[in-house]
Amino acid sequence: MTPKPFYLLIDTSIICSYLVSKWVHAFGDLSGFQGVIVKEDPQSEKLINARQDFHERYFSVNHLTDESYQALTELYPSLDRTEQAMIEDYGVAKYSATGYQKTIFIGDNLNGSRAKKWLTEISESSAPSIFVCASQILKSWWIDLTQSQIFNCHSAVLPYARGMYAIENMAIQEDINQFSKAAGSTVHYLDRGVDTGAIIRAQRIINPFQFDSIWHLKAHSYLLGFDLYVKTAQDILADSQTIPVGTVVNPESLGPNFRAKEFTPEKQRQAEKSYLSMKSSVEISIHG
Repeated sequence: MTPKPFYLLIDTSIICSYLVSKWVHAFGDLSGFQGVIVKEDPQSEKLINARQDFHERYFSVNHLTDESYQALTELYPSLDRTEQAMIEDYGVAKYSATGYQKTIFIGDNLNGSRAKKWLTEISESSAPSIFVCASQILKSWWIDLTQSQIFNCHSAVLPYARGMYAIENMAIQEDINQFSKAAGSTVHYLDRGVDTGAIIRAQRIINPFQFDSIWHLKAHSYLLGFDLYVKTAQDILADSQTIPVGTVVNPESLGPNFRAKEFTPEKQRQAEKSYLSMKSSVEISIHG
């Protein structure tokens, strides 16, 4: 039996470089793995090689010099606080986001004509499974063309915190109980809503206030989620006769849907401050 084709769909980011590295290690030798799809316009060989050269040179290094950070930001201009925390805690990933030999650039707009043409063509013979870690909401034709075999990894526990910058927005509310419910990661089906698809697996961080900052918490959530994602994909791919059903969430239990455009620099500062405030309150209650 011919293995079912599957792909990993990602943003071009330091965050996704960790997922690519784990994914290639787990699935790189499988004939069904057709490659990494990247939300980016085709790039020059020079840039692609420069990214991968950086990762190979600094692999596992977690204390970069100012000069090294400058080089990194030239390769990844949108480097954020969470990504800095990931490097500090886990070192630079083995692969860049575009370092795998089977990397497919389908354009900066995942809902554009280039992406739709690509997915239509590869779905003609057999609908693929696609594992997503991208910041853009996908249109319904992604679900239709893959026959609903499209999965997502979310860096918070659903259904308590949906959308973008979910855990940061939960921190701003300074509700320790609700924040603790939401701290973790979820693997779920994509549907036509925003983080409303059936939940396959989720794990909660027992003590979300053990970290130095909310950025280090989120870095941990991503790595937790990526490990969960790989395990889930391995289970799905190991059995061609079944597919996870997932748990459909009661719509009344859905948490707020946070939008990227509403997460301002001021809210970022609030999230950082509120996390430390909750952390202090928890530590006081424990130690008296």
